[in-house]
Amino acid sequence: MKKSNKLKLLSKIGLILLIVAVTLYGFFYVDIQELINKIETMPFIPKLVAMILLIIVQIICAFLPGEPLELASGYIFGSLWGTVVCLIGSAIGTILVYFIVKKFGHKIIECMFDKSKIEEVEKLLSTKKSIFFIFIIFLIPGTPKDIITYVASLAKIKLTAWVAITTIGRIPSIITSTYLSHSIKHGNYTGAVIILCITAILVIGGAVYYRYNIKTQES
Repeated sequence: MKKSNKLKLLSKIGLILLIVAVTLYGFFYVDIQELINKIETMPFIPKLVAMILLIIVQIICAFLPGEPLELASGYIFGSLWGTVVCLIGSAIGTILVYFIVKKFGHKIIECMFDKSKIEEVEKLLSTKKSIFFIFIIFLIPGTPKDIITYVASLAKIKLTAWVAITTIGRIPSIITSTYLSHSIKHGNYTGAVIILCITAILVIGGAVYYRYNIKTQES
């Protein structure tokens, strides 16, 4: 093997190991609540940058939960600007995932997700209406957006179109989280309960819709 090829291989392995290591460390050792509390005490600009960076890291290290960051954004910045912060971070994270997957291919995905889940998403993407299905899935809170972000990046789809689909699709899910935390912060418990009920209905509906499409492809 040529030296240049060895360096490329080592760089690929290194990046994969780095992503896996950061994911495992964040999952087992980072106290999300404590980290968010520290961010809240920062001046506005550092606070804004820190939250966007955290969301980017969460999109790339897909095992890390995204909901606490969405709730934190709503609590810290309000429902409107919290949503904007989440969308900016998600868009940048999606772009980075797109290029990472294009560079490293299926290997990086297999390091992040269970093989059976990957096959489920690949079957969904093999349909003629795959982009429509993905957009609907992204619209619904609680659906597996992270794995779809990775697997769909292998498909023949333009980056601009993919970022637009995922960013617009994330809006309802993010808004429910940011509005919920903003309502709780300001004592609007009625609004919070309404959002919780709507979210629960959407999550159940989304799970049924996702499983239905998976079973349709299997049959």
